[in-house]
Amino acid sequence: MIDRTTKDKILAATRIEEVVGDFIALKRRGANWWGICPFHQDKRPSLAVSPSKGIFKCFACGESGNAVSFVMKHEHLTYAEALKYLAKKYHIEVVEKEETPEEIASRLKHESLLVVSEFAQKYFQDVLWNDEQGRAIGLSYFHERKFTDETIRKFGLGYTPTRPHTLIKDATAKGYKEEYLVDAGLCIRREDGSVVDKFYDRVMFPIYSISGRVIAFGGRTLKSDKSVAKYVNTAGTEIYNKSESLYGIFQAKNAIIKADKCILVEGYADVISMHQQGIQNVVASSGTSLTIGQIRLIKRFTSNITIIYDGDAAGIKAAVRGTDLVLEEGLNVRIVVLPPEDDPDTFAQARSTTEILEYLAENERDFISFKSDLAETDMAADPLSRSKLINDIIGSIAVVPDAILRKEYVEMVAERFRQSDADILAKITAIRDEKKRQTQLRERSLEAQLPPAVSQETSAAEDFGLEPVSESYVQPEPVETNPYVITNPLLAVQEKELTDYLLRFGSYPLHFEKDMLYGAMPAERIDVETYIREALRDDDIVFANRLYRELFDEYYAFAATLPQEMEIRERQGAIARHFANLENQTLLRESLNLAFDDQELTVKVYRDTLEPEEQRLGDTVPKSMILYKLRITEQHCSDLSAQISAAQRDGDDATLRDLVQRLSLLNKVKLQFSKELKRL
Repeated sequence: MIDRTTKDKILAATRIEEVVGDFIALKRRGANWWGICPFHQDKRPSLAVSPSKGIFKCFACGESGNAVSFVMKHEHLTYAEALKYLAKKYHIEVVEKEETPEEIASRLKHESLLVVSEFAQKYFQDVLWNDEQGRAIGLSYFHERKFTDETIRKFGLGYTPTRPHTLIKDATAKGYKEEYLVDAGLCIRREDGSVVDKFYDRVMFPIYSISGRVIAFGGRTLKSDKSVAKYVNTAGTEIYNKSESLYGIFQAKNAIIKADKCILVEGYADVISMHQQGIQNVVASSGTSLTIGQIRLIKRFTSNITIIYDGDAAGIKAAVRGTDLVLEEGLNVRIVVLPPEDDPDTFAQARSTTEILEYLAENERDFISFKSDLAETDMAADPLSRSKLINDIIGSIAVVPDAILRKEYVEMVAERFRQSDADILAKITAIRDEKKRQTQLRERSLEAQLPPAVSQETSAAEDFGLEPVSESYVQPEPVETNPYVITNPLLAVQEKELTDYLLRFGSYPLHFEKDMLYGAMPAERIDVETYIREALRDDDIVFANRLYRELFDEYYAFAATLPQEMEIRERQGAIARHFANLENQTLLRESLNLAFDDQELTVKVYRDTLEPEEQRLGDTVPKSMILYKLRITEQHCSDLSAQISAAQRDGDDATLRDLVQRLSLLNKVKLQFSKELKRL
């Protein structure tokens, strides 16, 4: 771990225009430097670099940060790795914190496993090219698969001899320890204590990490004997977690960023053949069902995934299984079904690059169209199967995080299957409510355990309106930064106000004088806490600022423990006492600030002439809620407007039409909120 003094030296020496200039051409224009943004398909210089502030920002795609974050994103490094890169550039000696014996042992073992894995890859590759058996069997097989020598070398393919002792003998002769070969999944220790190779008589596919280190292998037999497993793969090790790894991610990452799309296939050969045909933004789930960890790995590079699986029934089912996971992580997913006789490997081998791209463009389907089409095939001809698929589609819609998109999908399904919007919405609400009920406590617990993000050059970033650089994915260090800093000032005002109403009047009833969009009929009895919770839940809104989000969660967690029969003032007293004794000092200070409202002093003289505040809650609380939702909608509109400008510059008509439609819908929502505010 790099010590604080060394970090300060690195940051002090770093000149952002020099760092960015190492990767892209920059031209000075006034006080800033400008260049072609490397994080999207930029057609004209959109990336601004400010030497005085030490930050960069792309005014097309919105990517921004400082020198460290630029290197992290461009080179796909961790925070510590990016600092070391800059230290090397500016000839600064890196001083790392003293490690404990346990930390040293863990680090050395981790590095040793990587070293023996890389030795094995070079060994398998050497056998493939230089051993007579390797050339006759392994290399001939790859050539039969139409893999060029360049492609074979690009993916580090290899071959293992037929004898199960060759790797272990060669490795130990060169000084590599048996224990590391076993722990890396390359060898197996038998009950009698002897060690043998796990992979033999197979062609080998090494699996790389994002940074290009060899972490695992897949070995394919060339025998037709059904008793021999077709593939043998590395099991989980200290350096390899299959559910969080993707085959080809190292070779594909830059192409994924450039295309802003990741194409997902199933097998090693699928990836290799697509790359060889010039389609390089392709990775594989390595024959396993798609996992959340793999989706989040893709999300580091793009928010768009196209799933390509075989055109047979098994391939279609695999595509269906992966769709919901992708949607739930907030990514855009499209599905391409190949002709029944093809898989991505054979499909790519038989077509030119242009033909492949044309087919993908013409056959990509959104998940609604994809699943809807399934309902009209022979697979779903009977009513029961049709009903099952419709419910499956509804289940997919329910996991979509964007409420506006969900509503659009509901309309599509209702029209296509002649279903009632209300019935579909009711099912979606039930699904989402049940999921929230099951995960609410777990998510709150996990959130409380997350380390706070570490900010560098925060003041400079704020000057440019940028988010601070996050170091949350490296080993956390003790920091003095405030994790409760307001990150969304636009929404903070209303979030504070709604939290204030909760803490001071959560148990009080709302008295409505008229029907309201987010209110209730006068005859209904609804208290402030129920109203606020339901109004936010209707649109899946979670407070943007951590300070008020945690106060909000703390309120409802405690309120749920109180007996229902408690009188209002007794209940409010219990809530007040709870918040006056919070262990979290930041939450305590804010709850006390809300309890002692500064405005109370300014109206004290006139209190006798004013209607009690609890009698006006039916007007003030709904007004605050509507105003909050209006601010959220305005923020979304602003974001969409920026995306529309970018789409216009890029000439992306399809995206432009979609964005304009969404903006039009949001403007209607804004208008409705404005009308409601005027009625109050």
